[in-house]
Amino acid sequence: MADRTRLLYLIGQFPAINHSYLLAEVKHLRSLGFEISVASISAPDRPSQSLNPEEREEAAHTYYVKSVPALKVAFLNLGELLLHPLHYLNGLTFALGLGRGSPRRAAYHLAYFAEAILVGRYMRRCGVSHVHASFSPTIALIATRAFPVTKSFGVYGFGELHDPSNTRLTERVKGALFVRSISRHGRGQLMLSCDRSQWTKLIYVPLGIDPSKFAPKSSRPASKPAHILCVGRLASEKGQALLLEAFAILTADGMPLHVRLVGDGPDRNWLERRAVELGIASTVEFTGWVDQDQLMDLYREADLFVLPSLAEGIPMVLMEAMAMQIPCVAPCITGIPELIEHGVDGMLFAVADVEDLTKNISILLNSPELCTQIGKQARARVLRDYDMARNTERFAAVLADRLQAR
Repeated sequence: MADRTRLLYLIGQFPAINHSYLLAEVKHLRSLGFEISVASISAPDRPSQSLNPEEREEAAHTYYVKSVPALKVAFLNLGELLLHPLHYLNGLTFALGLGRGSPRRAAYHLAYFAEAILVGRYMRRCGVSHVHASFSPTIALIATRAFPVTKSFGVYGFGELHDPSNTRLTERVKGALFVRSISRHGRGQLMLSCDRSQWTKLIYVPLGIDPSKFAPKSSRPASKPAHILCVGRLASEKGQALLLEAFAILTADGMPLHVRLVGDGPDRNWLERRAVELGIASTVEFTGWVDQDQLMDLYREADLFVLPSLAEGIPMVLMEAMAMQIPCVAPCITGIPELIEHGVDGMLFAVADVEDLTKNISILLNSPELCTQIGKQARARVLRDYDMARNTERFAAVLADRLQAR
């Protein structure tokens, strides 16, 4: 665009394996003419030597809030108080108010306030007056009370919507220039969390992937045993325990299977013990986190992709698997039915229903023709509705329009 727009992307952790789409989005927005600086609350989720070249280059130009030594944080906050006492105290009062009188909450928000001061000072240094927050909206909100800046934020799924009172979602929306939801379901939940006067702020713009990076895997007969792939953080809300139960049932029925659980998290030890209890430990593989190249290899070996989650937004891993024409089984919850039409480009099961999950996996594994048909339709769906470049251009139009309207 001829009229370049400058803003800060404030991200909870960047780069991060789970949020690789944010890196892709930032790079594409820059290619469209936006001048984007990036600040991350936490350091990358891996050591520098484990980052790919693109991530390493981006990390080198990212401002890391929690990497600032505590003594320097104190001096910078003192400096801001002396330079702009009214703005500083306004932000401090607002942050403590978010604590709702609880000493524990007040302590958290005092820390958020100190970080918001660093973010605001960095914005001043970069010459930007708008911050778009991903997984860090409270810090961005506090910054708008201590600095003459505006903010917007993205809402991606369950974590931001399941407890709107505790996360002060109403205040976040009220203090935002606009809010981007990546699913229609998410926009609906946002509407329930704020006054009708705020609804015009709520924008639906989906995410996407680069389909050229997820070409259909080569055609081959199904593996014996069939390879089932599941990717996600090993945590209760991701529902891997349901997949293990379904796997045990299918194995007991004589179906030869191999399951790979990609990811790590607090439930890993429990899930490993559960696999032993179910008598399936020898055919369940826990890979831990893998890089994108390793994940691509696992996609190519998969006959089926299963997402057993109890709570989700619209998972990027589903889009990736679908783009590679891998038949997917996922729960009929939140934004997932916006991505998958049951029996057409994937299979949906009733959430938390092991019997229904087992049935849908069995249907696909017993019907190679259906798998082929669904795989082709799945890629067509991603190409049509979840192309990263096209959807980022939609978001760029929203950014330009809303920032100009300030």
